[in-house]
Amino acid sequence: MSNPESQELQMRIDELISATRKGTFQWKAVNPTTYLWEKIDQASGGARLTLQRVEQNIAQVGVPGRPPTIARQSFIILQVIEVKPGGPQVQRLGISGLGDPELNGKLQELFQLASSGYSQQGLEFLKNLVQQG
Repeated sequence: MSNPESQELQMRIDELISATRKGTFQWKAVNPTTYLWEKIDQASGGARLTLQRVEQNIAQVGVPGRPPTIARQSFIILQVIEVKPGGPQVQRLGISGLGDPELNGKLQELFQLASSGYSQQGLEFLKNLVQQG
């Protein structure tokens, strides 16, 4: 990541990581591999962020005459969507960690924080249920 756009992107992801650590951004689970954060006002619109872990099989050529081995590769995709009141949703940014280990590492860190925060919220909910029961 050496160009100015990539450096700014990394700064913005660092800011998301920091905000998630502080609890400013609280992510919700859509499914086990996707987390969602949104701040939407019916009058002024807002934003929706999705963070998704994707896995794919990569064939690795090995010894000639033998079939290639298959390795699983995991990467993260971040989508930034603008939500307009009464209008269409517009994807403003789509970021993939595929092919960029440094960027993927930052996105993986954000994904882990989103997952941990969501799990902690679930544990607190369960704790309250048990205490009430």
